[in-house]
Amino acid sequence: MKSIYKLTLLLLLVYPVLGSAQEYSVGTASFSIEPAQSLVSLHLGGYGGPKEGRFTLQWKVKESLPEVTAISGISDKLYMVSNSELLYKNLSENSNEWKKAGKAEKIITIAGLNNKLYAINNNGDLLLTKTPGKINWKRASSIDKSVTCLTASGNKLFAANETGDLWTADISKGRYDWIKLTIMKGIISLGVQNGNLYALTNEGIIYKCVPAKIEIKWLKAAYKNNVTITEDIRHITFANDKIYGVARDNKLYEGNHRTEGNLYAKAMAVKNDKNIVLIITLDVCGINGAYSGLIKKEIYQKFKIPASAVFINSSHTHFAPVSQNWFTWQEPNQIPDSTYLYSTIKNGIMNAVDKSLKSMVPAQLYFGRGKADIGYNRSLKDYPELYDNAVDVLKVKYSDKAETYLFLASCHAVFSNAGTLHYTISANFPGVACKLLEERTGTSNAMFLQGTAGDINPIDNDAYITGEKLANEVMSVLNKPMIELNGAISFFLDTINIPIKPWTREEILSYKAANIDKPDNVSADKNVKWCNLMLKYYDEGTMQYSMPVYINTLNIGNWKLLGFSRETTTEYGLGVKKMWPNKLISVAGYTNDVSSYLPTTLHIQARNYEGLDSFFWYGMPNSFPEEVEKSILSTIEELSR
Repeated sequence: MKSIYKLTLLLLLVYPVLGSAQEYSVGTASFSIEPAQSLVSLHLGGYGGPKEGRFTLQWKVKESLPEVTAISGISDKLYMVSNSELLYKNLSENSNEWKKAGKAEKIITIAGLNNKLYAINNNGDLLLTKTPGKINWKRASSIDKSVTCLTASGNKLFAANETGDLWTADISKGRYDWIKLTIMKGIISLGVQNGNLYALTNEGIIYKCVPAKIEIKWLKAAYKNNVTITEDIRHITFANDKIYGVARDNKLYEGNHRTEGNLYAKAMAVKNDKNIVLIITLDVCGINGAYSGLIKKEIYQKFKIPASAVFINSSHTHFAPVSQNWFTWQEPNQIPDSTYLYSTIKNGIMNAVDKSLKSMVPAQLYFGRGKADIGYNRSLKDYPELYDNAVDVLKVKYSDKAETYLFLASCHAVFSNAGTLHYTISANFPGVACKLLEERTGTSNAMFLQGTAGDINPIDNDAYITGEKLANEVMSVLNKPMIELNGAISFFLDTINIPIKPWTREEILSYKAANIDKPDNVSADKNVKWCNLMLKYYDEGTMQYSMPVYINTLNIGNWKLLGFSRETTTEYGLGVKKMWPNKLISVAGYTNDVSSYLPTTLHIQARNYEGLDSFFWYGMPNSFPEEVEKSILSTIEELSR
């Protein structure tokens, strides 16, 4: 009897601890969303300037070469014409040795395709030889004598001259019927990668197009910006999924993305009973609602987790490749690279989600809040109190492995934006803070959530200073008593449609007239594009007369995480916290959709960037009406999610 009593007492003492520890199961994971080298060069999102663009390509010198007339790649080999000799190098071998392959007299350009090498000589003859093996040039056809560069892909040859003519020939049937495609002036070298045709001009600009399309549209892919690209490249080619260049000084360069290597898709899965929620963080400037809808649909199809339980937050770094449409910006901003968006980012998200779900184990959750003055209200300077300096921290404590952390702060991830950093892929200060936390705590995964930072800029013009300040405060919170979470999980996704009044045709035409013919003015150019876009909407009958704001709410026990879509300004976060002053509430912006700013009456009345001008950058018909925050906040309070 005494032993039963002792056992019962022991169970009563232990049960609360066991129950608390096993109430939640948590898993986290991260996957890199760094662009593959095969994507050559991507444009960075977040800034409308400089007008010339911010591209990721940089050149790294590999070796000095003899005088180069032409160069081309086939698989893992580079072939070069130098002093009437054909030389080759196997890139898979750790050697700088160039071996002789054969003669290349009078040859001015070469192109590799399917173990064959094509060439054009100064008489306009198209020559052909098999590789590897003995080089035996045979005449296959002829082409205009003005042609100076050649490339090949699939079953097609492409040739161009410096006056702007571009030809193609389909050689699948053994014929060489040259068809003129388009004009791109000043082409001095051609290359093909992943179905894209790249053209280098004598001005040092690299353009790309998709030649399979009926209407060829050239987009800038890189240029000699004299900051990250200073080399005078004269030849480009591709091998081993990488771009190579030869400069005027006959040095061979390998191209790659200029990056700090810290872009990630991260996921935290939290389960209680049968309910699971996913918190996903992305090191991108933003995504739109259609894209997040696509991701959530795939998550539901694969894991049966509903869209309302999936919370996707963008860190809003201004140094990640374009991941959403900016139709009024320069052309490289208007359409994200489809491979990067639908392969790299999407696969990163799905892999992170899959691993986080598979790694779920019992854990205890703790919440804490600190303060870090890393930002200031950049637009409402007469209202310095409109800045939320809260640093919210969620600690996940496991019984047999390192803790993991999720933390939230509100500040634009924009600095530094000068010099080489302006052209460098970077997660900015959120990436710095995550890395520092991982180094200091031994955790494998620290996750950052962007708060209501729409009108908040960093105090310090240095991402490393801001990141360290933030990491220091997170560490401070972790070293203090934290509140343990307990209770059920629930989740909601609500849409609040706000009616808007678009500009009239007359207003748009007048605004266009005031901004046209100012080609060197980035803002004026943006305004003209906006006018053309709005007129197009009127002509098509697709003009918007309301703009949705999405509210994603996750309740994990006694902690509420509420996420606004769009670039949410400070008063929204402060307003939500006032509704439930005695509850643990964290408020994020940039959640599920970043399609415009979400300003308040003060911004709209001031007609400042957040209240008006930003809507032209985002291609929206107008700003929100005054008192919009009262309408949204009262709806949130009424829904009481």
